[in-house]
Amino acid sequence: MTPMRKLALSISHVVVRYASSGSKEWAEGLAREVAFIENDWSALAWAFGSTKVLLDYREAPIATLADVPIAARKAVESARIRAGWWWWIFLLQGPLYVWKLLDATSWPHRVGCVLAVLSSIAAAIFLLMEQRRLKDLPSDSSYDEIVVCAQFYRAELEHGYSIAWIATCIVFGWIVGVALAARGGLYFHLVFSIGIVLVALASAPLIVVSHRLNRRRIERLNTLLAKSLEPSRWIT
Repeated sequence: MTPMRKLALSISHVVVRYASSGSKEWAEGLAREVAFIENDWSALAWAFGSTKVLLDYREAPIATLADVPIAARKAVESARIRAGWWWWIFLLQGPLYVWKLLDATSWPHRVGCVLAVLSSIAAAIFLLMEQRRLKDLPSDSSYDEIVVCAQFYRAELEHGYSIAWIATCIVFGWIVGVALAARGGLYFHLVFSIGIVLVALASAPLIVVSHRLNRRRIERLNTLLAKSLEPSRWIT
């Protein structure tokens, strides 16, 4: 075996090893193709091309409805983390920037204070709504009813996408407001400004990827629910 072939096989094995659980079969299929490519350079190019699998994160799909309660509990825990104590960082900043607004001497300073205050108010509304919604979640006994639990889990997935956009806008608005309200504004705090741009650039793709993952989960749930109803149609 030539060194090029060994390198191609090594790369393929690494891709299979570190591929996400939902992409394992895809990675294994690409790895098997390396053995059937006659030209070593073509095999190496194929192996390098298979590394795209590592960029496509996919969870292992839910096999049966029996796996839904565990996934639903994880979704509830994620929702509680989103509505956690760290939102108080934004809430407590509201009165501070109201006070700063009274002493503002320039328009950028005033705009920053207003934006920080509005973001704090939005954070308070978001936090209250989420905490109220979490209190109204089904009881633990509801997880035993598989179909009801699956419908609840699907609703949580659909809700999580819109909440992600709202939370990101609140955090981003607060950061921009704090930067503008500081002395010198965005131009003075160059590193901080670059950080804001990077956060904005990184947030949108992450939310889009999260939305795709949720759509895959919802489609899988719909498939499982449809299959669960098939026997009942034959009975009737």
